Amino acid sequence: MTFILVGAGPTGVELAGSLAHMVKVTLRGNFRRIDPTKASIILLDGAKRVLPTFAEPVSRKVARRLEKLGVKVMTDVKVETVDDEGVIAGGSRIPGATVLWTAGVAASPIPKMLGTKTDRAGRALVDPFLKVVDAPGVFVVGDAASVMQNEHPVPGVAQAAIQEGRYVGRLIAKELKGRDVKRPFRYFDKGNMAVVGKNYAVLERGSLRTGGFLTWLVWVFVHVLSLPQLQNRLRVQNQWLWSYFTGQRSSRLIPEPPWTPGTEAR
Repeated sequence: MTFILVGAGPTGVELAGSLAHMVKVTLRGNFRRIDPTKASIILLDGAKRVLPTFAEPVSRKVARRLEKLGVKVMTDVKVETVDDEGVIAGGSRIPGATVLWTAGVAASPIPKMLGTKTDRAGRALVDPFLKVVDAPGVFVVGDAASVMQNEHPVPGVAQAAIQEGRYVGRLIAKELKGRDVKRPFRYFDKGNMAVVGKNYAVLERGSLRTGGFLTWLVWVFVHVLSLPQLQNRLRVQNQWLWSYFTGQRSSRLIPEPPWTPGTEAR
C-alpha cells in the first residue's frame, strides 16, 4: 500500500493527486480486504520544489494541496536505485512495492541512427526550421527534437509537437512546389496546466497564474473539446460525470486465486 512516485513534474503531481483520491474514495468502496488508511503516497524529486517549470508561487500552492491530500512530498532528493523493495533516495532506503517513474523518458533511438548530434536526453539537434543539420532532407519534431527558442528549449509537450508537425507539413509542401521558406518555426505557448486531485488545477500563461476549482473546470472544458469526434466527447463527458458524482471508475481489477483442476467456481 505504499506508492512511490519518482518525478514531481506535471505527470507526477497529477498522478499523485489521482492516487490520493482513489485511496480515499475508490478503494474504500470497492475492496473489502484493503484498509485505505494504510496507504502511503510518496512523491520524490531531485529539484528543490514540485513543478520546477512553473513559477515558485504556483509550486508552493501545489505542494500544500498535495500535503492536504495526504501525499508526502520529498524534494531535493535524488533517487539512486530502484529495485523490487522500493528505492534508495538520498542514501536512505524507502520501502515500497509499487514504484512509478514520472520523471520523463529517453528520446527515441532513431535520431542516433542518423549519426547526428543529440543532446544528453538523446534528442536530435535541429535548426530553426526543424531540419537536422547533418542529414539533409530530414526533419525531426516532437519530443525527439531539441528545439531552441529565445535561448530556451521548446518544452516536450503535446502542443509543441502538434505545432511542429503542422509547420513541417506546410514547409515540405512549399519546398515541393519550389518555394523557399524564410520563416522559422515559432512555438506559441498556450499555457501550462496541472491537475492536483479533484476540483483543483493550476494554470500558468505568461504573467497569468491562477488555481482552484474554476481553473479545474477550464481544464475539463479544454480537454473535452480537444478530443476528436463528437461521440468521443460525449462518451468521455459521461464517464467523467459518473466518476465525479459516484467516485467509481469505469474499470476495475478483480484479484482471483490461480485456478487448478478440480476447483469449483464459487
